[in-house]
Amino acid sequence: MGTPPRELTILGRPGCHLCEEALEVLDPGCRAHGVVLRVADVDDSEELRERYGLRIPVVMAGDVELSGWPLDEGRITAWLRRQG
Repeated sequence: MGTPPRELTILGRPGCHLCEEALEVLDPGCRAHGVVLRVADVDDSEELRERYGLRIPVVMAGDVELSGWPLDEGRITAWLRRQG
């Protein structure tokens, strides 16, 4: 049985131009390190909507918040490098 894929999640919502920009910035690095990049709509969860509201995009590694906006590219890059 293989290990589960490593992944980052962008918490955002459809039509958010900053969320789209975050996706464009993160996608190449995630691909290069074999990390799955997901987008989750904060409006799909009352808990996420209450916690993050308009403070999106937020980049999550599991339940750890790596970055809000603007992106902390140094922290995200360091996390990606540790993944492989």
